[in-house]
Amino acid sequence: MDVSQDQSHNIKGFAILLIMIHNLVGLMLGIGCNEMLFSEENCNIFLANVFTQDAFWYIISYAGWIGVQVFFFLSGYGLTKKYGNKTNKIDYGRYIKTHLFKLWKLLIPVYILYFLLTYYVFKEGWESHNIKSAFAQLSFTINFLNYGENDFYLHPGVYWFFGAILQLYLFFLLIRKLSNKWLFVLCLSFLLIHYFIIYFVNDDMMKWVRHNFIGWGVPFILGILAARTNILIPKRLNYLICPCSFLILCACLTTKAIAPFVEVFTIIFLVSFSNLYTAKWSQFLGIISPSIFVIHPLIRMLYFNLFCTSNYPLFMTVIYVIPVIILSWLHHRLLHNKLKFTNIRLSH
Repeated sequence: MDVSQDQSHNIKGFAILLIMIHNLVGLMLGIGCNEMLFSEENCNIFLANVFTQDAFWYIISYAGWIGVQVFFFLSGYGLTKKYGNKTNKIDYGRYIKTHLFKLWKLLIPVYILYFLLTYYVFKEGWESHNIKSAFAQLSFTINFLNYGENDFYLHPGVYWFFGAILQLYLFFLLIRKLSNKWLFVLCLSFLLIHYFIIYFVNDDMMKWVRHNFIGWGVPFILGILAARTNILIPKRLNYLICPCSFLILCACLTTKAIAPFVEVFTIIFLVSFSNLYTAKWSQFLGIISPSIFVIHPLIRMLYFNLFCTSNYPLFMTVIYVIPVIILSWLHHRLLHNKLKFTNIRLSH
């Protein structure tokens, strides 16, 4: 399967918009989702409100997290296109260094600002957010901690992604030479693990799985398999694949027996949808999506401390999304040494 750069940006744009709004509205309105679990209560609340005037907010709060799957899928796809040939030799030291510094370059400046604001400005309620949590976050070891009663891993709540993706970067080195048959078996094994989590695992263990590579092996391996295949899907066929995969995705989100297949049909739906609908705005969001990912928790934290209201979700969402996009664009330009004022180029 061939995913062009424009199509990749298009998919990322839709995915990051889902994630960005989901991470605000879910907490703002206190609406639960079923990420890596299946709560009958959350599902019933969602179904009871899906046809009301507040349906949009319930849909985003309940299902917006599915955008995360796309980034793991495209990571597996991109790594395979770059390094996946079995005859290619990889300089492991350079590979690890490159990916570590790529993550630190994105994370460190914004996280330090986030930490200083939460620890010194908005001190109340953030006592557990301390030097230990900051070190664990920046060393990508926070994913392994026994959380117990400590909730500092929730702040800002999305940076666990960096530890999980680093684990998958290393996991790729172990599995890149496996045949497609064994990768398929490995993918099925991860699906079985998800079934085990949903039916038998307690909340603390579920959180540990969710914040580590084992929880995201399915979309990552699907990305590897997609990059290895030469399947060409005619555009007309997407008119059938897109609505069918969407209906199955809806069923997966509301049915415990097939809930783990959310990952599979999220990818099929978004990839097919992106083949049918491409927009400049989604490609733009896709290009700056890494910056949006690190910036939006900072803006969300500021809004929760400054506004503390959930009475006007549309207003709150608009005044949240606009500064996130503007600051993310500036952050992206700075990272790529493209921000200019007259003849002065700012270095990062």
